[in-house]
This record gives sequence, C-alpha cells and structure tokens, in this order.
Amino acid sequence: MGSPMSKFAFLWACVILLASLVLFSEAKGDNGRREAVQEDLILMQGKWKLEDFVYYRDGNVNRLLKAQRRGIRVVTGNRYHLILQIGAQKVDANYTFQLYPNQNPKAFDVTLPDGREIKGIYAISADTLRRCYCQPGLARPTQFQSGDQTYQVWKRVGTQPATTAKKQK
Repeated sequence: MGSPMSKFAFLWACVILLASLVLFSEAKGDNGRREAVQEDLILMQGKWKLEDFVYYRDGNVNRLLKAQRRGIRVVTGNRYHLILQIGAQKVDANYTFQLYPNQNPKAFDVTLPDGREIKGIYAISADTLRRCYCQPGLARPTQFQSGDQTYQVWKRVGTQPATTAKKQK
C-alpha cells in the first residue's frame, strides 16, 4: 500500500463496496429494478467540479458567470460532501440522496442537513452530471431548464468508476 496508485485503487474498491452495500440496503423506490439504481449510483461516485449554475425564477434566467460560481462535490455511496460558492453564498455540508432512475426523467431526492428534502431530476453520463431541482417543499421539476428551479452541470474530476450492473434492454 505504499505507492499512490495502490492507495487510489484501494480507495475506489472501498467506494464501490460501500455503494453496493448502500444499494442492497436502500434500493427503495425504483420498482424492483435495482440494476438501474446501482448503475447510476456507481456512475455518480467520485469527485465532480461545477461547470454551470443557472437559476430559473418567475420566467427569468440567471446564469452565473464562472467567476461567481465554484463547486466541488464528492460522492461516496448515497452521500455527498458539497463545497460550493455561489456569489457571496458559501456551502460546506454533507447530504444524503435517493435515486429513482426508472422515472422519466430520472429523479432524485436529497435530504438537507436540516432534514428538509428537495426533489429533482438528473441525467448522467461517464463524465457529466446534469441536475435540476426546486426549493424544499415544492414539486419535482418535470423538465430541465424551465419553471422555478436551479440547474447545474457537473464534470467528473479523475476517472469514471467501473459499473457492474448489466444494461437493461
């Protein structure tokens, strides 16, 4: 375990093991199709950097300039640590989330540190995570970039974890 590469491989093995444990203990709400939850949850693991941040409110679009937005999120299992600066607002907190990949569009719930919940939708690929969500207590968005919601684009930092779930046909 002396080389940096072996430490990295060990950490990824731990992340995947943790994700598997979480999936088998908390794969609720996905209509019995755990493979979809597992695949998306594994894809979300790791470190992500904020690329875009847009507020949609009352028919107005407010896309923050790069100088006004910085963020890193590190996902481990069904939890993530978020360090975010949006203008003068700073966030450094831990969150839990639940995925619903069989909904259209794919959906998620996030439990905030104070116990409130936000509902959102997402799309994920190997290196890009798009999310949009409404304020706590409001209904889940039904499409990206419309209505009263917050839209984010995250890019993966580092390599993608290997998925073990088989693709559903």
